[in-house]
Amino acid sequence: MRWLASLALAFWTAVTAGSCGSSGDAVDGDDSLVFRVVGFSSEGITQADAVRPNSADVDVVRNFCVSTGGGSGGGGQTQVTLEAFTQTSLNVVLRNEQKLDLRLFQVRVRFDDPRTGLGDLTENVAATVIGGRCSNAPQRSCASADDCVVGTVRGSCNFTETTVTGLLLVDFLAKAAVQPRVWGEAQPLTLTFFARDSVGNTYRATAGYTVTFDNFCNCQTGELCCNSLEECLSVQQPTQ
Repeated sequence: MRWLASLALAFWTAVTAGSCGSSGDAVDGDDSLVFRVVGFSSEGITQADAVRPNSADVDVVRNFCVSTGGGSGGGGQTQVTLEAFTQTSLNVVLRNEQKLDLRLFQVRVRFDDPRTGLGDLTENVAATVIGGRCSNAPQRSCASADDCVVGTVRGSCNFTETTVTGLLLVDFLAKAAVQPRVWGEAQPLTLTFFARDSVGNTYRATAGYTVTFDNFCNCQTGELCCNSLEECLSVQQPTQ
């Protein structure tokens, strides 16, 4: 009968290995029906780089900005300042389609083109991605309307989107390390979000994004970019 016991054990192992999500500390669960990325934005983030829902322009060289004061004949004093130069961040909108809340604990940015010379950028985070909630009992978690019966009243189970703000997309080290050979090219990257529920299941959601690295000019309107102080001081702006 030993072979029957072995067969039963093998069957149980196969069933548990194919379950939704993953248990324990593993971060290899992937189930878009439970956890998914809805989109990106830059709303509320103060930064120099232009970040849009699907792409970003990332400045990799900090230049100088030059302006001249007003006055008749354009004889104002030349003003030289450093260009605004920041790390690049974005917001992500996530959706959790299960009863239990998910705790987002890690974000990984992977640059798909090895010519960039960049490795993965991993950020540990702490945010809650809300699961289902009952319309008639907002604090009650639910997977369906069956979980929302309060007395004789049957509510609906609603799922909403959660926005996590200020996630790091490109840091200063990556800006310094990106290879000039890819400047000006739209570079694809993959963002992966790792989250865990209260019973130990871990889920992974991925989404694509595009960045363009280049020597962008982020000076104020009316200012000119220059690469050195000498170049700035030699700039002659036209009279108004």
